[in-house]
Amino acid sequence: MTDFNPNNSVENQLFNQSSIPTQPQSQPRGDNAEIEQIASIITDLDRRLRILEERYSNIRKKLQLTDQNILESERGFVKELKIINDDALKLKKQVNDYSEKISIFTDEINQAAKKTDVKLIEKYLDLWDPKNFVTRKELKEYLKQKENFPPILIKDNEKDINTEEHIEESER
Repeated sequence: MTDFNPNNSVENQLFNQSSIPTQPQSQPRGDNAEIEQIASIITDLDRRLRILEERYSNIRKKLQLTDQNILESERGFVKELKIINDDALKLKKQVNDYSEKISIFTDEINQAAKKTDVKLIEKYLDLWDPKNFVTRKELKEYLKQKENFPPILIKDNEKDINTEEHIEESER
């Protein structure tokens, strides 16, 4: 490869005053010299044109390779971006699920009995002492032991109930 020399340009070689023959054209030697000079200029131009074409071809190949690399990179980025978007959507759904669960949990905690309510219920249970309540079976046996105990009428839901009959019916 030769570097470009402005003093060695085609125009300078073709139109240089020193290269124009001052002798008449009748001399065959001068014609041969001019033809040789023009042939060398054309050869030089051909060589330079081939070098430029080769450079252009190399640049085109590099550009094509660069374009392919950019397209491959873009495809990779698109895939990665899709994966990231999918992960972001999954995370968003998980956050929404957790938010709903926390909301439900908060509602349940707010609906749960407070410590003061539990203490109040404990006081009532201690006061009533339900373990000493009489069951129907125990009451029936007690009433059978007391043979001379008269049947008691109890008013329940606006109807009269005989205690002995009611106890027997509830056991069935």
